[in-house]
Amino acid sequence: MVKASLVVFLVLTVLIAWALKRRQSAPSPTGYVAKKRAAIRLWFDAAAIAVGITLVTLAAMHWLRLGSL
Repeated sequence: MVKASLVVFLVLTVLIAWALKRRQSAPSPTGYVAKKRAAIRLWFDAAAIAVGITLVTLAAMHWLRLGSL
């Protein structure tokens, strides 16, 4: 189950980062360091959202399993 959770987390992170990048309307920063910071911030935000979704999904799966006993 841990492997599946990690795969779900990684897939969600990539999908959310892709969606956030597409939705970004402001022009990207001009400097090298500014671009790297923006990229790190994008991946950090995507990972934070993916953690929340993964935890909610795992909690729901656990709750459904307990409900069927």
